[in-house]
Amino acid sequence: METTMRSGSWERVHPLGFMDAMAATEMSLACGLTEGVAGRKAALGAALGERFPMTRDLLLSGDLAAVNAQKVVDACAGLDVEACVKVDAELAPRLPVMDPARVTSEARRVATRVAGDQVAAYVALRKRGRCVEVRPGEDGLTDWFASLPTATSAAMWSAVEKLAGEYRQVDDTLSVRESCADALTDLVLRNVTVSAQVTLGVPVVTDRPAPEAAAGERFRVEWDDDETIIDAPTGEEVRYGDLDPASREALSWVTEPEFDPSDRAVVLAEVSPGFAVSGTHLPNLGWVEPATLANLLKLLPMDVARAVLEADTGTLASVNTTAYRPPKAIADFVKTRDGTCRMWGCSRPAVACDLDHVRAWPDGETTPSGLESLCRRHHCFKQQARWRPVLSSDGTITWHGPNGQTRTTEPAHRT
Repeated sequence: METTMRSGSWERVHPLGFMDAMAATEMSLACGLTEGVAGRKAALGAALGERFPMTRDLLLSGDLAAVNAQKVVDACAGLDVEACVKVDAELAPRLPVMDPARVTSEARRVATRVAGDQVAAYVALRKRGRCVEVRPGEDGLTDWFASLPTATSAAMWSAVEKLAGEYRQVDDTLSVRESCADALTDLVLRNVTVSAQVTLGVPVVTDRPAPEAAAGERFRVEWDDDETIIDAPTGEEVRYGDLDPASREALSWVTEPEFDPSDRAVVLAEVSPGFAVSGTHLPNLGWVEPATLANLLKLLPMDVARAVLEADTGTLASVNTTAYRPPKAIADFVKTRDGTCRMWGCSRPAVACDLDHVRAWPDGETTPSGLESLCRRHHCFKQQARWRPVLSSDGTITWHGPNGQTRTTEPAHRT
């Protein structure tokens, strides 16, 4: 029984097996255990109390180790109280003399015979937790984590091992781990078209006009010694400072190419004998080395868009797009500017709001000056067209009502 004191008192009766959030702390102070160990012992006792009374008695008498009792509890996850009692009655008499390595498998076998439908339902529920995650690893590598159904994992691993063995027969310098990684990569990317988006920033000076180079004109480019070069004939990556003086001098001069109207690629400059590119850090993946990035830029199609940033602060100043859905840069800018829903009296955070065109698209532009943050409820309210918002250049929104009423809301950072 639990008594709660808060502007009065009331009592709540919890079912057998309930474990309070502070139980681990209280038990650790009373028994002199770490909070982690105390929490595990308290959780085991709560699980055994009603569902496995015979196993509990064996544990208290010292005839059964706690680790074996925990195996029984884990193997019966998802079973109701009645099914657990049946498993306990059949399994407990044999537990004191059973090989610890067989406890889990035997408990699962008995649970499947006693309540096969509950075991199947629990397995189906657990399969809904399958996932694949990716995170940056060491430079040039990315770590993957996958939780997949057992049958799927067995089939995948069999395919990986078979293909990896074929790779090691062709190239005896490959280790087992390297060949398995190559095999998994090839199996995943087989018959798959890969697309990627890379954003390149080009600095633009606006206080004076930039001279335009004519076709065929040569101009000099300065390189740092640590910059890397991809040699076009060999494809090898070399450091600029390691080149001989003649090669560095030839590489420093760039020729403006002739414009070819039929060429759909955007060619900025042609560098001889190769072209230069640096590595980059991709979010959630990690560092991509220059050679890989150079291959991406050579093979993948490119689209060109424009974004203007303040040179000193990096703040987004202007973005043009003809799409209905705003790009991430515009979305981040608008949500940061607004802070909350722009309907008066609403304090829902902008990160949980919709991005809405002040004027219906395509008449309204997909720009920071044409978008506002509205929660789903007030987005629907605005669609009724009884109140019309007008967004000024400084971020102030004035709502005009059907009878001439007006309400004004300011961005959160000004309020």
